[in-house]
Amino acid sequence: MTAVTPRPRMIRGLVRGSWSVFDWVTLIVSLLLALLIVGPLAGAVWNIFSGEDGSVADSFAAVFGDGRILQILWNTFYILGIAIVIALVVGTLLAWLNERTNARVGWASDVLPVVSLLVPSTAGAIGWVILASPQVGYVNVVLSAAAEAVGLPAPDLNIFSAGGMIFVFSLYLIPQVYLVVSAAMRNIDPAMEEAARVSGRGTFAVLWTVTVPAVRPAIISGGLLAMVYGLAMFSVPLILGSRADITILTVEIVRLLTAAYPPDLVGAALLSIVLLVALLVVNGISRAVNRSGRFATIGGKNAGQNVYRLGRVRQTLARIVMFGYLVVGCVLPVLALVYVALQPFWAGSFTWQLSLTNFESVFSAGSQTATALVNSLVLAVATATICMALAVIVTYQLGRSRRLSGPLSLIMKLPGIVPHVIVAIAVLSVFAGPPFNLGSTITILLVAYVILYITQASVSAESASLQIGSDLTNASRVAGRGPGSTLRLISLPLMAPGLAAGWVFVFVLVMGDITASVILAGTNNPVVGFTMLSLFQNGTYSTLSAFAAIITLVSMVVVLSALAWVARSRRKLTR
Repeated sequence: MTAVTPRPRMIRGLVRGSWSVFDWVTLIVSLLLALLIVGPLAGAVWNIFSGEDGSVADSFAAVFGDGRILQILWNTFYILGIAIVIALVVGTLLAWLNERTNARVGWASDVLPVVSLLVPSTAGAIGWVILASPQVGYVNVVLSAAAEAVGLPAPDLNIFSAGGMIFVFSLYLIPQVYLVVSAAMRNIDPAMEEAARVSGRGTFAVLWTVTVPAVRPAIISGGLLAMVYGLAMFSVPLILGSRADITILTVEIVRLLTAAYPPDLVGAALLSIVLLVALLVVNGISRAVNRSGRFATIGGKNAGQNVYRLGRVRQTLARIVMFGYLVVGCVLPVLALVYVALQPFWAGSFTWQLSLTNFESVFSAGSQTATALVNSLVLAVATATICMALAVIVTYQLGRSRRLSGPLSLIMKLPGIVPHVIVAIAVLSVFAGPPFNLGSTITILLVAYVILYITQASVSAESASLQIGSDLTNASRVAGRGPGSTLRLISLPLMAPGLAAGWVFVFVLVMGDITASVILAGTNNPVVGFTMLSLFQNGTYSTLSAFAAIITLVSMVVVLSALAWVARSRRKLTR
């Protein structure tokens, strides 16, 4: 009898088919992506803490011995914390009204809760500066005239305040929560809610005790996404906080890197650790809740479209809330931008002497604004597409490799809390010179954007994946389909709404990016965010408003097209 040599354990696994070629390809891609994220950052951290960029002890004493630091930390956590809470409440409520009640108003209901995404954060912040600046803001002008007409004292809104910052932050964090939670609510089995109503529970009791617990992981994921997005948002605290003398952590980190001389890289890194700890805590809570498994998933049966029918009064109030958010989040700031863009200068008064001169200057041949618009549009589409494709692959590996899931998930979240300027410096040091020689090119911006915004993409992909029950994927594999075919034919169509949400997030973030552009953009590769900030600092409000209005129009076309594609895909699935 011929002796049979036992196969190594890994080869035996491959023969049994436990690891297919697709599994190995996705593993290699995931590890290469992790290396792309960790490699430049590790090099930058080594240079900082090895003493080459200054003494760690001296920077620690200078940063944490500064009497301002406690106030900066307090400003960061209470402003961003309140904004996240508001976003969770309003975003979840809007998702419930749109998906689980009859308050929908056709296709408009899919657009209303995400309207603030149509206006990049830099443009939105400037729009609200025009609207609510003390005395000269157009809202204050109108309120003053109305109060004077009825003999009442005139209120004076001040966007340059903590309340103003929380307000604008909330407008941009609500869509982060809504898009994730609405995709989960769409998959709830209505039988659970019907049973609760039959037992005598009221509308909001059902919402609080049945609907919200069913989508709890999505709500937590939305909160995590809002936190990451809020920490990455630099334009709002810079534009509003600088006039209000309110500094938050991200602005202080950028100040240490760009305004201090010499740049305090070590101090900026030490402050970044505070953000890292906060994200680790929130991410740990999110993973613990997700492991509990007590949430709604897409099963083998269609969940149906049964919705709770609100009475006429409640339905009207719900629609007023939805359209009110449309007016505040999009209509008012866009109208303000367009109106100022049609004037030679902003004086805080109403006039009919309007012209298109500022729009013509934006598109003039060879202008930096025209070049920046084209560059940012190409980069935004490319980055969003690449990030979501990579996020799907990584999410598949998170479910496939238990040993890698923890470290890989953490690496995907890492760019969300590392200051963008540090990431840009790390990318510049690795890719600008030999052997890549990508300095002052569009490609180096693309690499940096993929690293920066893979966090938003991975959070959206993980949340979308959690809503898919194992029965569908198991049935596909029992039927003889491989993991690649199962992912393409079963998982991806069901994940489409969540993936589209992530794509929209990344697109909008790239269109409005400022901090990375400070380091990587130059005369040969200008982008939108840095160009808008330069116009704002120079005080050219009319040209800035024209440029911001055009960016908003472009964002509207792209985002609405993405949402229309999702709606069409959803209709195909329900046929």
